[in-house]
Amino acid sequence: MATVPGAPRRLLCVAPLVPAGGVDTLLTAFGILAGDRPDLTVQVVGGGPLSRALRAHADHLGVADRVVFCGPMRAPAVRTAVRRCAVLVLPHRDHGAGAGPAADVALLEARVTGCPVVATRQAAPHLTSRVAGSLVPAGAPTALAQALEATLGVPVRTDPGASAATASTPGGDRHLLRRAWNRVVR
Repeated sequence: MATVPGAPRRLLCVAPLVPAGGVDTLLTAFGILAGDRPDLTVQVVGGGPLSRALRAHADHLGVADRVVFCGPMRAPAVRTAVRRCAVLVLPHRDHGAGAGPAADVALLEARVTGCPVVATRQAAPHLTSRVAGSLVPAGAPTALAQALEATLGVPVRTDPGASAATASTPGGDRHLLRRAWNRVVR
């Protein structure tokens, strides 16, 4: 998937706005990454009773201007959205109540187009090597941020003295934890 240098990059989340959808986890992960990735935005496809709370969460994290809540979409629009995104993110906590047909359409389109996917086992129980991307634990924003960082391809540097190699090592995730904590205590 080729992108124009400097062009905005979009994370696409297809999930209902209910606790099982995991959109709160994605917003928190995006809050961790957003400061180092000014070109990154999030598009959320889905509706539900947590719409207002999730918008408030994005506002609290300081990323509301970079998150677009589109509401539910029909299959053709979901397929188009997948073709236009940098990464498909499926952060669901529960497959039965959380994923649904729109997420299945998105995952299938990602497989067809080669769009990278970062998902939980609950959202993509059959994620195979035919789909580029990774699986993360449900409800783990730091793990999700790390997977997104790796999938987007460029390690995030937060400390002037930190090297890019340190950021991608197993112990190099300290900067993500520190940034997450700083967001919480602000």
